[in-house]
Amino acid sequence: MYVELEKKENYAILTLNREKALNALNSEVLSEIREAIRELISDTKMRGVIITGKGEKAFCAGADITEMKGLNFDQAEEFARKGHKTMNMIAGSDLISIAAINGYALGGGLELALACDIRIASKNAKFGLPETGLGLIPGFGGTQRLPRIVGRGIALEIILTGDHIDSERALKIGLVNHVVELQELLPKAEEMMQKMLKYKGVEAQKVARWLVHSGSELPLTASLEREVNAFAEMFEKGEPEKGITAFLNKQKPEF
Repeated sequence: MYVELEKKENYAILTLNREKALNALNSEVLSEIREAIRELISDTKMRGVIITGKGEKAFCAGADITEMKGLNFDQAEEFARKGHKTMNMIAGSDLISIAAINGYALGGGLELALACDIRIASKNAKFGLPETGLGLIPGFGGTQRLPRIVGRGIALEIILTGDHIDSERALKIGLVNHVVELQELLPKAEEMMQKMLKYKGVEAQKVARWLVHSGSELPLTASLEREVNAFAEMFEKGEPEKGITAFLNKQKPEF
């Protein structure tokens, strides 16, 4: 097994366990990630997932180069679709996702982190999309997700130069939310996950997260109208009554 899944009370830690290969993504690893996410989706207690890599050197050093050598068109398309299916499952689920990035996050590894809602990096982390140096392009969503997070100009610089950037610059450009010492990485990710899950409306978080993700694909006027409708629909459910009543009574809500 290349993926370890540790379930906590209402979230899980998914660890890529291919340390000798710097946690690189091959077809088997991609399949195991999907199986793990599918398991969490089917478990009604699970509301979030933290994704990280085994060891101190790499979160994930990218797609497995050896598997890509000699691919024809159909095989390359199939491999890219496996990557997209995996990243889309993470981004499209109702699970709040945090990438805890320990070391290298290159190529498919960065694309895995980009599929997550939030990224926290250790100080030794390095980021990059070096595919053009191999005569390739990012194929697991990088050309689309990266500019949506850091902007078109910076994304093009990262993609076209293939340069690695360190955690300090990643923080400045908004690629990551926080940078911490390596030993503080998982505790920070768990602290943030617990904060997001405690005393928060489950349905409210699902809808808010969906609005953020889906809104980037719509004109602003359309996404704002969607927000209005979603806001009104929340009052047809029980969470606003519980939350507002608890607030007025100076109590913690129980959702």
